[in-house]
Formats: sequence, structure tokens, C-alpha cells
Amino acid sequence: MRRIYFLFLVRNCAPFAFDCVIFCLVIFAATFIISIKDVLANLSVATAGGNFLNFSASAVSHTGLSIKFLLLALGLVGFLAARHLRQAVNAARLVRSGSQGKEKRPTVS
Repeated sequence: MRRIYFLFLVRNCAPFAFDCVIFCLVIFAATFIISIKDVLANLSVATAGGNFLNFSASAVSHTGLSIKFLLLALGLVGFLAARHLRQAVNAARLVRSGSQGKEKRPTVS
């Protein structure tokens, strides 16, 4: 029975793990295009003045097409990762409740 639980969890957790790998690869590719150090420096100045929304809108509107596609890819992978994380958590809860249900049943002799 443990093998069945293991396969069930792998089947439900594998999409989330794949999404995490893709997310890490996209972030790694972003470091070649985007200067994270400069973005964080500009972000700290913008949040100190209370213009975070204006800073974000201006930053996105003044970027190149490649950065916009990168942001779209990050958003899509993030959405899919959140959906698959919810699916994996539900599967883990189902397995946990199934294994606890067997332990709580009284045995009849």
C-alpha cells in the first residue's frame, strides 16, 4: 500500500517540482539580461518616496520586448506553480487522512 501512496504523491507532486525547475531556469536567464542590483537600488528609492505603483508601471513600460516576455513567462510559471502546489498539498492531505483512517479503525477478532 505504501508503494501506491508513493506513486500517487509522485504523480501529484511532479508537476510542482517541474514548475520550480522551470522557474529557477527563467530566473537564472533573467540575471543575464536584468541587473538585479540596479533594480533593487531603484526599488528602494521608489518605496521610500511612496511611488511604488508609479515605479512599477514606469519600469514595465520602459523595458524592451524581451524583458516583457520574460515577465510574462515568470507570471505564467508562477501561476502554474501555485496551482500545482495546491494540487500537491491536497494529495498529501488525502494520503495522510487515508493512512490515519486505517490506524484509527478498531480491529475485530
